[in-house]
Amino acid sequence: MKEQYFMIKAKTLHAAFVASLPVMMGYLAMGLAAGVLLAGKIPRPDIALWAFLTSATTISGALQFAIVDWISQKTAIIDVALLTLFLNVRYAMYGLSLLERFRGISKWKKSYLIWSLTDETYALEVECAVPPGGDPVKYCIAVAAFDHLYWITGVTLGALAGRFLPFSNRGIEFAMTALFLVVLTDQCRDRRNWIPAAIGIAAAIAGRVFFSTDNMLIPAMVLMVTAFISCRKHLEKVFAS
Repeated sequence: MKEQYFMIKAKTLHAAFVASLPVMMGYLAMGLAAGVLLAGKIPRPDIALWAFLTSATTISGALQFAIVDWISQKTAIIDVALLTLFLNVRYAMYGLSLLERFRGISKWKKSYLIWSLTDETYALEVECAVPPGGDPVKYCIAVAAFDHLYWITGVTLGALAGRFLPFSNRGIEFAMTALFLVVLTDQCRDRRNWIPAAIGIAAAIAGRVFFSTDNMLIPAMVLMVTAFISCRKHLEKVFAS
């Protein structure tokens, strides 16, 4: 029985690793860019340690890039808190669809699954390609842990490269923006997705018109959320058709 248990557990771990391989390619690449940027803008002898700590506690690509400017510009903590909330509020919506699957599990497991949730991890957890006899919760924890490890590795290696290899990091902060543009372009191929895209673009333009570049993000995010809530019924009809 023990041998069979360990075989099932190993199969679950293997399935989670295989499923996470596409995420590994993306996280290592984006993590390297974030680490190089961190080392370039904050030249400290111990920057690799700080890269490890920030990536271990912040599993968010957008925040990992933003945190570099926040540290270098000494951004007020209230601004950091609000920006973090608005950038990551979507994960609360993701979590609602996983409540039933994770009901009744221990607090530490649930806490880790909540904290480690990212767009890519969520997609894998929803698919949940657990092998026959495997535990869906253990599979999801393994997926989250692998993705977390890839991100830490990418950012830390990027910081080491940026610290010791002499090359220009100019423009590297555009990597995250470029990724979002690729995702947006792909999503907009579905004609139904042009409305959310238009709302986001309009909110960004309004934020830039009425506020400075440094202060536009929070008002733009507030405007976007308000517009989505106001258009919720219409959007539900559009996506239901």
